[in-house]
Amino acid sequence: MKESPTILGNALDFVKADCGSYSSYVMDLERAQYQFIVNPKAGRGKTQAILPALRHLLDTENLPCEFLFTSGPGDATALAREAIRKGCGYVVAVGGDGTVHEIANALVDTTAALGVIPTGSGNDFCKAVQIPLQLANAVETVVRGQLRRVDVGRLGKEYFVNGLGIGLDGAVSHRYGRMKRLRGEWGYLWGAIHEALTFKAQYIHLKTADWSHSGRALLAGVSNGQYHGGNFKLAPHAVVDDGLFDIYVIGDMFPLKRLLEIPKVRKGTHLGMPEVETRRAPWVEITSESSLLAHMDGEPFQLEPGNHRIELVPRSLQVICAEDPL
Repeated sequence: MKESPTILGNALDFVKADCGSYSSYVMDLERAQYQFIVNPKAGRGKTQAILPALRHLLDTENLPCEFLFTSGPGDATALAREAIRKGCGYVVAVGGDGTVHEIANALVDTTAALGVIPTGSGNDFCKAVQIPLQLANAVETVVRGQLRRVDVGRLGKEYFVNGLGIGLDGAVSHRYGRMKRLRGEWGYLWGAIHEALTFKAQYIHLKTADWSHSGRALLAGVSNGQYHGGNFKLAPHAVVDDGLFDIYVIGDMFPLKRLLEIPKVRKGTHLGMPEVETRRAPWVEITSESSLLAHMDGEPFQLEPGNHRIELVPRSLQVICAEDPL
């Protein structure tokens, strides 16, 4: 069950203790043009550690802003929707790809813009839209960046900004979510190695307007951004505002070969492999007779048996990006 979003009774103390006076950060939302939605759990302590520095950087900009904190799944979406209702123009995610995913689901087809202070493990979407990973540069982008309209994907009623993957890709996401110690790039890499050796390929059918594929797949998915799982360049030619998904399917192979090919996927040089097939299209249908481990923007879920249509919604989300890559 999803917990109710709060402004954290104890989160205010948390900010006050770590950042000094918080009065400039807790304002009436009607007067706050920037709302910062903070996931304190993102990055396993990284978010909490950067808050004093973030506060200092924002102090120098005199931004009319408010900090709100999440306490469970779904909070970021609810808080972002409330911000939009009250007229906030910029909603800034302080967290990882999961936090960005939730906030984006509230901002699609609105006039509000998404900003990101990346503090997560993968930060894949930030790489796709030229949002710097370094704190000072990310703040600079939020304050002085340019607005860019980007595409989003949709499965049912839920949107995603970076990508959706099934099969081994989804299994890695599920395994990563259960890890207690190893996190970040090394966690994703260990998950990929383990699943490469143990994952059982499943039969799937993919279809676009002019292409179809059927067979046992190691993994498949649609990408809006180039990277998944931190530094796996699954879709090296993906562009976030071209109106097309980059669709990929990788056929089954022996476990040892799977392991040996991991470096190619990390570098984005795997497209020439005979097991790899790619297409570009604004929609794809995925059909399976069994449930599939999957992820959406790195967030694990299970795709139920049946036919599923994944559609691209062109340029429906405004994002604050760096004017030049930093």
